[in-house]
Amino acid sequence: MNVKGILAMSLLLLTANAHAGRHAITGQVLDRNGEPVDRAIISLSPGNVEMVTDREGKFLIDYLRDNEGQRVNLLKRQQYDLEVFKVGFHVETRSFLYKRGPALIEIITLTEDTIAIQDDGKDLTESLESKPTHSAGANYEGQ
Repeated sequence: MNVKGILAMSLLLLTANAHAGRHAITGQVLDRNGEPVDRAIISLSPGNVEMVTDREGKFLIDYLRDNEGQRVNLLKRQQYDLEVFKVGFHVETRSFLYKRGPALIEIITLTEDTIAIQDDGKDLTESLESKPTHSAGANYEGQ
């Protein structure tokens, strides 16, 4: 490809990105330490749209899906719910009013999901500790 072709392609990509930014919802997902959360699932409703955050935890939604799955423009003056899901974190939901143009969502901070383990205070019984185990693979009932 010659220099003119490369410049034309670059201009086309810049124009497409600029157009997408005119009517778009953008934001960033971080963990509680301020680190980006990549591959978090962003769901927008209404709109039937799911996106995945990039390596920097950023996302951009510039279209919706109709009932047939076709792309349609963002609805102006519409109340949306944005849900962020990533395994190992609590689900975060944000509601906002999209008026028109670019909309930057405030940084979404995910909190790690924790499991509380309580010690029942009982020791293992000797009968459990003294049973031999099978080391030859899977063991099925009735065999």
